[in-house]
Amino acid sequence: MDWRKVPLTEHVTEAARVVSEAELVIDFGPSARGWFRMAVFEDLRAAAEEERYFARAVDKDDPTVQALATAATPEDAATACLREAGVSLRRARGR
Repeated sequence: MDWRKVPLTEHVTEAARVVSEAELVIDFGPSARGWFRMAVFEDLRAAAEEERYFARAVDKDDPTVQALATAATPEDAATACLREAGVSLRRARGR
């Protein structure tokens, strides 16, 4: 289905389609390890191409540990989000 062909009224203030999902384990050793669920979305209302995709990662054991990134491609959004998830994980675990 091509969601870009669905007319979105002014009442639909946010809209995104899921591009891909994955589960990833980030392991910096025993004191900083996390199992993340990452989803990459296409923003159907994006005004700028460089922000068309965004990715969100959430630690399955501690949902307060999460990351968000935007980019022009789904791969770049996932890469940036994965980097931010690692930073968030180390900060949350005090490393």
